Amino acid sequence: MGAENEEPVLRFADAVTHADVEAAVALCDPEVEFLSVLAVSGRAYRGHDGIRQYFDDVSSAWAEWRVEVHRVAAAADGRVAIVMTMHYRGKESGAAFSDRTGHIWTLRNGKLLRNQPYREPEQALRDLRVLR
Repeated sequence: MGAENEEPVLRFADAVTHADVEAAVALCDPEVEFLSVLAVSGRAYRGHDGIRQYFDDVSSAWAEWRVEVHRVAAAADGRVAIVMTMHYRGKESGAAFSDRTGHIWTLRNGKLLRNQPYREPEQALRDLRVLR
């Protein structure tokens, strides 16, 4: 277990970039719990309907958004860290922003189950013990 779990994490990042809601849903466990650093609400999104709501919330606030992946690393226990930069532009203001973030994903049966976002992305790698 480990490296094969990197694929769904990368595919989820791609689905976010392309606003492909159903591709993102297909990668998630029915009991997924997703915490976003991009959504304005700051709440947890639960289940497949929660993932759909996340995309609705993001598209209502941001005119453009994309994920630039810098690193993905799997731990022996199957969890996966991803370090990325979120690029986005405000719908109302037109202002452009970029935030470097990290997440640790827990998977169940090859599906995304739960993430832990990090404002300091390298901390995700340290917590997963893939960066010292």
